Order: sequence, then structure tokens, then C-alpha cells
Amino acid sequence: MKNLRRFAPIFLVSAVLLFALACSSEEETTTTAPAAAPAAAPAAAPAAAPDTIKGPGASKQEKGTIVFAQSTLQCPHGVNTVYCGAYDSVAWGIGEDLFTWRWKDGGGINYEAMQLAESYTLSDDLSTLSIKIRSGVQFHKGYGTMTAADVVHSYNKTNPMITPHSIAPSAANFASLFGKNPAVADGSNVNFVFENFDVAWVNNLMNTGGFVGVVIHSKKAFDEHDETWAKVNVIATGPYEVESWVRDDTAVFTAWDGHWEFPAPQARKVIVKAVPQNEVRIAGMQTGEIDATELALKSVPEMKAAGFATTTAGNANQFSFYFSGNMWESVHAGTGAKLDIAGSGVYAREIPWIGNPFSPDDSNNPDGMDDMEQARLVRWAVATSIDRDMINSELLGGLGTPNYVAFIDPENEHNKPEWNIAYDPQGSVANIEKAGYTKKGDYFFEMPIFVPSGSNGGLGEEIADAVGGYMEAIGLKTAVLKYPYAVHRPGLVGRTSTIPILYSDDDGQSVYPHDKPKGLVNSSLTRGGYCVCFETPTIADLYKRAAKEPDLAKRLDLADQFIEHVHYWALQPGVVALPQLTTYNPNVISEWTMEPTPFGTATFANIKLK
Repeated sequence: MKNLRRFAPIFLVSAVLLFALACSSEEETTTTAPAAAPAAAPAAAPAAAPDTIKGPGASKQEKGTIVFAQSTLQCPHGVNTVYCGAYDSVAWGIGEDLFTWRWKDGGGINYEAMQLAESYTLSDDLSTLSIKIRSGVQFHKGYGTMTAADVVHSYNKTNPMITPHSIAPSAANFASLFGKNPAVADGSNVNFVFENFDVAWVNNLMNTGGFVGVVIHSKKAFDEHDETWAKVNVIATGPYEVESWVRDDTAVFTAWDGHWEFPAPQARKVIVKAVPQNEVRIAGMQTGEIDATELALKSVPEMKAAGFATTTAGNANQFSFYFSGNMWESVHAGTGAKLDIAGSGVYAREIPWIGNPFSPDDSNNPDGMDDMEQARLVRWAVATSIDRDMINSELLGGLGTPNYVAFIDPENEHNKPEWNIAYDPQGSVANIEKAGYTKKGDYFFEMPIFVPSGSNGGLGEEIADAVGGYMEAIGLKTAVLKYPYAVHRPGLVGRTSTIPILYSDDDGQSVYPHDKPKGLVNSSLTRGGYCVCFETPTIADLYKRAAKEPDLAKRLDLADQFIEHVHYWALQPGVVALPQLTTYNPNVISEWTMEPTPFGTATFANIKLK
């Protein structure tokens, strides 16, 4: 454990648990049913955490009610211009899109399952798309039958080229996919015009399983009120409707018996609780206040040994570095417009991990080495400083896998051994010195890293602490910055961020097929929306070619070229892949088969109760 000197303990024993399961903030309470009284809160929490893991007992809830806990609870996703809890909304069954993912009967994943779409027609020249929407779908709260106008409303609200203030999760993708071309209703069809065709439109970009294209909301509800109202009142089409939703506290969902696919979920009420502390979630599971939860991975083996069960939607998060600030494109990959990156704040000062292709010969480069190679050596020093096996063993309980390059799982059949990165701290120091840096006291220079607070159930912050410890061990003074992702996101949208990020990103999910076009948010194609804040011409070119390539073998080759590019330049070295597991009480839930998704706990409608 000597290399893990910054690790926080995994199992904390508190004298008193601050485990209040009732709503605690009137000021932030939002509800879609103003006349309804709040749901009854579960029984009072235990006063102290147990010293050992005890087996599952009886639930404290009435039969048919499930309490699910996770580390955070975002704001309600009532309109597609906001970020909020879009991923959770579609995974849990609140909102739906045109397509989704489903397990195949014989194994594997159907990445193009119809959800709110009944059929579609794609033009031969790949320029236009017409989707026939499912008939008879009802909106929550009595807002009537879904029409093509609702789909148009929802898609156009998402696209920042049409609705400039949209910061939806898929806003950047839609800026590239549709540009300024609005969706248009045509009877029971919705017609789209592609600005940049992408073969992943059906299995990823307009799909609740693959990326959360949109949540289809009621246009009637929006028009009767306004956007401010819609931000906190969710009127969607899923098998659960929102009774109340308090950010960072509690959300209450009730089964929607009018749903087109899941007419009568056995879990009649689902109460979602934000419980930041892992040890508090463990205690709640043992006492019956919580029926299901996401736990730090290291806690899972002991919980399973005590008799708790686990389920998964089939994904692992590839927790990785993204070296923001390496903005190497000089023209927009989509429009051809000039990008004044050289004059932007990104290159206002020398930053060791950021290569400057516009002024490659600055004052601190060693003889014969340009700034691009100097920064590459620094990034490689970070990549080889990390003992991935130790992190997996000590923080993930051996349940994860070392990850070497984001967007390719080491266990993927397409992974190549040469993409693996060995733990080599001495080589790390040698690369920093080769790059021309000498220590001033204990450190060569400072390199902060950012990790979103609450990521991966809070485990992401512990991994970031460990990574920071390894970086300090090779002479990089590392502040681990932990705050909400929403605070950091504007710098990514604005292309001004220069701080390396530790997280999984949109495409850093093991459940994605390897041939999926890679690198959209690593390019200028999503300007106006989100990026990881490095952009290279090679990535933009590979993405554009893959996005229009109908041949699987050729797409796989382009995916390999992408991995080789980011591996050589060490732009997104991986750390570990964390399987997304949900732990539940088998005395309450007899079976829970989640549908595949990269978004963790999913499909409350599939819960079978004891």
C-alpha cells in the first residue's frame, strides 16, 4: 500500500450516521403534482453503522415500494435544453426516445430496438431520414397522446444550432448531426435532414440506450406553461411518472399503467434517494431502509458474501485521463471556418502537458525537440506513473480491470497488447527530464487534475486521489479538484479548459461496439456544445470517415487508427474500468434483469418482487 498514500479508507465506521431519508429542503422541492401530498418517508435510519456486514433482512417499505439510493441526484429533466438527470431519466424509465437497446433472446445486444419509433426510411444518399412514430403513446399527467409535433419540439429544443441556450447531454452531437436543419412534422412522421450523416444515429445518437438523444416531452404542457415551468415538471412517456423530485435529496416515481410497453410494473412506487456516503448506503441496506443501491466496488464482495445480490446493465466505465487544452485544429472540421486557437487563452502561457502546434519552437524546448513532442513526453510520464493493478486491487476489490486507453476495454476482442501501458515510475521521471524539466525542490511543476464530485458512486474521487499520489511520487505537484461536473462543463463547451479531467466521458463505456465512430467530442465538429477539450485534425478526419462508412470491417480499421493515434500522443490514457453493479435485497426483489445501457442502474419496470 506504500504507493497509495493518498487513498481514503474504503470502509468508514461512523459513530453516528447522518442518514435522513425524508425530504430536507423545502426551498428546492419541485413537483409535477402540486396537489398531491409528499410520499410517506421510509422508517427512521439506524443510529450507527454496524462493525460487520450483516445479511439482508425485511424491507421497511410497504410492499410494492422500492427505495433506491445512489450518491447523487441531479435536477429533474423536464425540458431538453438543460443537462440535469437525462441519463437517469431514461435508464430508470421516466422518459423515452425513438430508439433504445434491448438484449437479444440468443445473447448479445440489439442496438437498434424501436422505442417510440415504429419504422424509418433512410434516403439512399444518406441525406434525409423519416421516422414514423408509435401510435397511441400517452403522456403522463393527462397531457394526451404523443404526436409528431411533440417529437419535433423535443428534438429541436435539444439542438443548440436551433435553440442556442441548449446544454443538453447530446447538444453537441446534434449540432454536428443536424446543424441548423430543424426536425419537421409530416402527419405521423418526423423528417430530419442530416448536416453530417453518422452511421451511429440509430444505435447511439437518437437512442436512449446509446447516448440519450432526447427525452420526448409534451409540447402541449410546454406551451400551456413556459420553459421555467418545464425545467422542473417532467411530462414524458415512460413506465414511471414523476410525483416529486428534489435535487440532491429525493425523487418519487409512481408506476404508469397507461404505458404502451410496461402496463403494470410490480414496483408500484420507486423512491430515489441521494446518499453520498458509501458506508451509509451499506447501513441502509442492512436495516431495510434501502432496498437497492449502487456501492463502491470494493464493498460489493462482502455484501454478496453476506447474502445480498447484484445485477448489471452490462457496462463498465472506463475511468480515464483527458488532457484538455490540446486544441490542434486550425479550421472547423465541419464548416471549414478558421479557428483562432493560436490566439485563444489556451495558449496564453506555456502549459507542460499542452502541445502548441502553432508555435512549436518556444523558449523552454530542449535542442531538437518541438513543443508537441515535449508535451507528449509529459503526458506519457503521467500515463506510466499509475499502478493500475494496485488501484484495481485496493479500491475496486479486484472487480474491475486495468484500462490503458479510453474507448477500448482491455478485455475487448479488438484490443491489442501494444496498446497496454506498463507501470514505470522511473521511466516517467526520465521522460519529464528528457522534456527539459528540472526539479525545483520536490517538484518539476504543478499539474492539477479535475474529477467530478460523486462520479462512479464517489469512487471516482478516491481513484483520483490515488492517481494524484502517483503523480506526486514522480515529482508533479498535483491538486485534485473535486466539484460538480456542471461547474466545469462551461469551460468544456467554451473550449477554454486546460485542466486534465479524470472521468469516463460519453464514449468511455465497455458496452459500446468497437466499430462505433469515435472522437466526435474530441474534435471541432461539436463546437457550440460539449467536448473533452482536446481537438486534433486526425481525430476529426477519422470520425468523419467512420461516420459515413457502411462497411463494418472498414469501420473497425478506422477505430483501430483512432486508438493508435490517441495512444501515441497519450491524449486519453486510461486508469481502470469499473463494472456498474447494483446491489439489492433478495428478500424484497426476486429478480431484476436490466436492459443494456451505459448509464448504471436501469429498468425499474423489470423488477420482480418477492
